[in-house]
Amino acid sequence: MTDITLGEHSFAKYVDNKQIVWDASSLSTFTSCPRYYQLGNIQGWQPRVEGAATMYGKAVHYGLEVLDTARFYGTNKNEATAEAVLAVIDEYGEKLAASTDNARDLECALRAIVWRAEDHWDDNMKVAAMPDDTPACEIRFECPFPGTDYRFSGRIDKIAKLNGELYIVDFKTTKSGLNDYYFARYSPNTQIYAYLWATRNILKLPVRGFVVDGIQTGVNFTRFGRSVFNVTDTQLEEWERDTRLALEQATSYYNEQYYPQNFGACGNYGGCKFRSVCSRAPEHRETWLTSDFNLSPYGTRETTK
Repeated sequence: MTDITLGEHSFAKYVDNKQIVWDASSLSTFTSCPRYYQLGNIQGWQPRVEGAATMYGKAVHYGLEVLDTARFYGTNKNEATAEAVLAVIDEYGEKLAASTDNARDLECALRAIVWRAEDHWDDNMKVAAMPDDTPACEIRFECPFPGTDYRFSGRIDKIAKLNGELYIVDFKTTKSGLNDYYFARYSPNTQIYAYLWATRNILKLPVRGFVVDGIQTGVNFTRFGRSVFNVTDTQLEEWERDTRLALEQATSYYNEQYYPQNFGACGNYGGCKFRSVCSRAPEHRETWLTSDFNLSPYGTRETTK
């Protein structure tokens, strides 16, 4: 396969209200509910205020990236922890300090990073090295998707070596208990399978599977949990076929300029953010959108993971 890009995207993500470069987030949104995808991805309606969970997750991910990078280069634990804490304060301190969620504020984010360093500094799972000897953290990729005119992109948290095997590692922050039921939601999972597909088929790295590193947050505690999953080539071949069919369906909806609702997804994740809009008659939805959301054209939006 040719025309592979590592780093920032080389193609426009949207052209004439059509998505050209897809990722796991937009694919999950589309397959969950085409109308949700149309409103949020194509038209660009976004909540006026970013949710505490999203901001907290970004801050913790950033801090752990700094921590892992410092550890890769041999920085001692105390210096690496201080570097990660200062980086999070500088990037997210002001916004997290204003959070009204006591389990997802600045103190909780910093605690997660400090306790992670204490608990996992001598972890037997080590960040792998890229061909240029840089740490395999926050790896961006973009490539053609087989059998389509589309491209696929993503950003992998890190690739690590565990017991002599390579694994994709994904950090997940949650308020949920880190039990078997929690980890089961990631097998199968669009994001995880997409990253495995790209790592094996695009980056040509022999990854065995993936690791979910869960971080449970509470007002006065932080807990860590881990689950390891192995995935076969035939599972990824099935994912690729399913994704190709989904992209064909997206093309059909674009050509028709109509994205249908999926009522079965209205209650997902505590309730769709557009539920109050879709419950109105079509001629009244614009009014409800403009009152609760900001219109963020695709050219101004941040690339999703």
